[in-house]
Amino acid sequence: MRPKKSHPLYGIRSFAVCAIALMVSTGFAAAQDDPYATHHELGLMQGFPPPEDKRVNRSNGLLGVPYNRWSYQNMRTLFPTAGIPAALSPRPVAVAIDGGIERLTYKREDGSEVDFDTYLKETYTDAFVVVHGDKIVYERYLNGMNPNQPHQMMSVTKSFAGMFGLIAVANGYLSEDDPVTKFVPELEASGAFSGATFGHVEDMTASLDFSEDYADPNSGITQYSKVLGLREAPPEEIPADSIYAYLATLPKDESHEHGEVFHYQTPKTDVVNWVTNRATGRSFQDELADLWSKIGAEGETYVLLDKNGTLFAGGGLNATPRNLARFAIMMLNDGKVDAEQVVPSEVIQKLSDGANREAFSNGPDAKGVMGGGDWSYRAQWWVRHTPGKESFNAIGVNGQWIYIDIDRDVAIIKQSSQPESSTNYYDEYNINAFDAIISYLTQ
Repeated sequence: MRPKKSHPLYGIRSFAVCAIALMVSTGFAAAQDDPYATHHELGLMQGFPPPEDKRVNRSNGLLGVPYNRWSYQNMRTLFPTAGIPAALSPRPVAVAIDGGIERLTYKREDGSEVDFDTYLKETYTDAFVVVHGDKIVYERYLNGMNPNQPHQMMSVTKSFAGMFGLIAVANGYLSEDDPVTKFVPELEASGAFSGATFGHVEDMTASLDFSEDYADPNSGITQYSKVLGLREAPPEEIPADSIYAYLATLPKDESHEHGEVFHYQTPKTDVVNWVTNRATGRSFQDELADLWSKIGAEGETYVLLDKNGTLFAGGGLNATPRNLARFAIMMLNDGKVDAEQVVPSEVIQKLSDGANREAFSNGPDAKGVMGGGDWSYRAQWWVRHTPGKESFNAIGVNGQWIYIDIDRDVAIIKQSSQPESSTNYYDEYNINAFDAIISYLTQ
């Protein structure tokens, strides 16, 4: 369904590196006995110091299993970050729990049915929040999570970057038809981006020759990680001294033209962010802080930075369940908080409408639950066109979701620490669950 062997932090929706999927690390008896053990049960980072085989650090916090059971709630202790301030006056969130959600049955990929607790356990759920209209109607926190605990969101970050790009278009700073080099002339040197429009990179149909195979030491994604400083390498093996310089070196995929094929490749998000920053004169952090202020966010939010202090737009957001619920409530309300238009309604409409389904079907992600021709990808959001189940979705590897169904006025936030970055097993299991909950709430 997706390119194999990816790096979870890069937000590549692909099969996990085989080695990290094997939960048989020496010293993890609890994990061997119970593959769904929490980080507390595993003893991760407990003790002064923790035993050597229970320590989480940069070498295992991003890729290592089951280390991610702890690290996804503690990324700030491992990597440099920038904090996003909370609103001066946090906005209360109404909560009216509907216990019926716990009594539903949920279908696995193979059609077998399970109860709610089994679904949550088997998808390594850390937080699960259901929003209906202007209130939370269900929430559950596992593996040490709580409503105000930041959690690594992986490629959900991309969706915020794409949305900020569409907001910039709505506010007249640029057009989706503008060539990216109008704002970033440094990309003239790149075959992948010199002829691409902002719309091409927003929808990931820019033609880029870039391998996402993390297991290949010569792949694009491996080189990319070295540039970011997320993978250690001697200076002579690092292809550029910054992400900006690296983007300018990327070649075009000569097998197709811009706009013809949707291909999910993380460097495109960095270009979206770079162009938006140049056009508006504002950073991703500025935009997120403004958004968080308007929705009344509280507590801690932060984004990961690379070795140069540059935002990692492809997968660095760490946010709390409650703040994501506030965001979802605003999106369900046509982008408004009370009378204030926070996200332009035309942006909500563009995300709902989606993009070119043929281009999506021409790409490598049109398989499994995302096959059949009823998905597209619009401005870094995955758009579902299934009649009666339309939605647009921010999705990150290892089980991060913001599922937004405008027509039925329901949104679902799911934060997880799956042992695999993404497979159809998890995608279909989650979508089946979302369908069951939405059907129940709207019957």
